[in-house]
Amino acid sequence: MKLTPRARLALVTFAAMLFSIVLYKYTLRAWFQQDDFAWLGLKDQIYSPGDLLRALFAPLAQGTIRPISERAFFMVFSSLFGLHALPYRILVFLTQLAAVAMLSAVVWRLTRSLAAGFLAPVLWSANIALAEPMTWTSAYNEILCSFCFLLSFYFLIRFTQTADARYNRWQWISYLFTFGVLEINVMYPLIAVLYCWLFAREYVKRMSWLILPAVVFAAVHTAVRPNMRNDVYALHLDASVFPTLLTYWKRSLGPFVAAENFLNWELYPVVLTVFISACVLLFVILRARRGDWLPLFGLGWFIIALGPFLPVRDHIQDYYMTVPVIGLALLGGSAAAVAVASGWVYRAVAAVAIVAYLACSIPANRRQSRLLASRTAPIRKLVQAVAAAHEREPGKTILIEGVTDQLFWTGVYDHPFRLVGAQDVYMTPEALHKITPDPIANLSVYTISEDRMHTELAAHRAIVFGLEGGEVHDITGAYEAVVLNSLMPRHMVMGQPILESLLSKSWYPSEGDYRWMPQTASVHLGMPPSGIADLDLEAFCSPVQLKDGPLKVSIVVQGHRYGPQEVHDCSKPLGLRYSFSVTPGTKEADITIEVNRTTRVGADLRDLGLAVRNVEVLDRP
Repeated sequence: MKLTPRARLALVTFAAMLFSIVLYKYTLRAWFQQDDFAWLGLKDQIYSPGDLLRALFAPLAQGTIRPISERAFFMVFSSLFGLHALPYRILVFLTQLAAVAMLSAVVWRLTRSLAAGFLAPVLWSANIALAEPMTWTSAYNEILCSFCFLLSFYFLIRFTQTADARYNRWQWISYLFTFGVLEINVMYPLIAVLYCWLFAREYVKRMSWLILPAVVFAAVHTAVRPNMRNDVYALHLDASVFPTLLTYWKRSLGPFVAAENFLNWELYPVVLTVFISACVLLFVILRARRGDWLPLFGLGWFIIALGPFLPVRDHIQDYYMTVPVIGLALLGGSAAAVAVASGWVYRAVAAVAIVAYLACSIPANRRQSRLLASRTAPIRKLVQAVAAAHEREPGKTILIEGVTDQLFWTGVYDHPFRLVGAQDVYMTPEALHKITPDPIANLSVYTISEDRMHTELAAHRAIVFGLEGGEVHDITGAYEAVVLNSLMPRHMVMGQPILESLLSKSWYPSEGDYRWMPQTASVHLGMPPSGIADLDLEAFCSPVQLKDGPLKVSIVVQGHRYGPQEVHDCSKPLGLRYSFSVTPGTKEADITIEVNRTTRVGADLRDLGLAVRNVEVLDRP
């Protein structure tokens, strides 16, 4: 049975959507981060109709006004689903698929080519620009704006092709709606005018009326936008827009992004970028000489849509390219349509350029989106742990030790704990020292004073969580012992951040509940009053370390060596015990662990001796 053109278009659209599903399936696992927590709490600030209006339309987050894509979206979904992230992710995913379908329909209308209808949305979906919007819920506005741009443009195409005024009315509705989605909508009239100038010049004057709402919106937005404290968003209307444009151009083509994500890739990003750029520009020129203006229009779309971001030279972000790279996708779709009807030379060059772009963009996008999704897991675990502790013991202060710089700025900074009703949540003073200062944040509000911390711990009114390897551990007992009693612990769990100061600097970073040592490393532990003790050492090693014979493990305490004990089997955990003694009355001492040799395992460039999980000093009977 022969398929109708509409059915064939549906098939290629479905194929393009399937590509996007496979590429971004990991983003469904993402949780909330950064600005999400501010928007999630917006509904809790509404007590009257006036509060609702302020929540929807007051300038927030760098002075933006996005009542649809941020305010209404988060208020409705947080009311319905709370902190369950999957419904938010599903909406982002469905909007992305709708944009893919719309781009396929747009390109098919412009080229009547099924190859173009498939390739254009694939090129757009693969771009690194979409990695963050598909993972970060607050960047949903980029995905929704892309769909709205394409919807408005589709109605424009239908209007110019049929002269049916209904399509023009729908274009205006979609266009005006998009002002509530993202400010970049002010550039849509220029794209519409450019299209009409190139393909339907009799409609230029009529489309020029689209500029009026854009001017009004820009004027109102500028008037109500507050002065920004953060200079990274400052506008620089000077020659710096050209280097900024070049930066976005390089990042949009793929090779430079791939080189950043895969350092072992010998991609020669400059050579590949120059090659792809030359192919694009040559294609635009050659087709323009033949009266085919679609490639030029695609390039114009990219530059026009990117226009508002070019003066913001100090805040270059990949997700700013989400709408602009639609233009490059249109250009790529046009190339596919022309290639189908051209000779083998043109097909070969077009194929090499497209394959080079996809070979760079797809792996980089996939890796980046997975990394962005995975970094939300520690935030989710921490918020859930705090929520459970607060529900179980609502009157207690919660302290957090081991907050990394990334975890602070992606989660803790935006006060996510208030969303679960926990107000008295602070980082420990030690954790605060690990955070990179920034002028926009008063870090002192995130920590607790030493005096209050001692008071809360002494009264057993505090719960202490330690973070290590993305996991959350209740370390209240160990923390109280160290802080209150100044007692030196006799048991070291190597992954616990609170006890990290008791390790020599030679230890490698924690890898969850263990850490590797080189040939020699020490740990400072408490001693029994009698001075007679046993040391239990729980560790493991890699079988490759035994290729030159057994490992010999010794300990040194107060200048005396004990051991060695030989390790003949690295296929199972090691349990080593050493009997030793110290001068009676010694309260604490360094215990040095020594291995007779080190080994480099696989691609790991570290000199590895032993992986240690636990070290414990026991009273000898």
